[in-house]
Amino acid sequence: MNKQELAAKISEEKGISKAEATRVVETVFETIVDELKAGEMVKIPGFGNFVVKVRKARTAVIPLSNKKVIVPSYKTVGFKPAKSFKEQVK
Repeated sequence: MNKQELAAKISEEKGISKAEATRVVETVFETIVDELKAGEMVKIPGFGNFVVKVRKARTAVIPLSNKKVIVPSYKTVGFKPAKSFKEQVK
């Protein structure tokens, strides 16, 4: 399922226009991204938690040339699903 399909399903189930449902979906995702950029954790009860993780700098080896390179520290997003969410998916 992609964003358009999600908006269409919300539109159908809630009886709102597709344009309005699309704006809602976009707003939800933009808000999650903005909070993560600000360093905040996003907790959605019954769904899960989004959190920014910092990966440490490390040394890696390029297999073909056996050359060592330094991979700098970087941020990534982690998601931990809620227990109830995991049980519903089983």
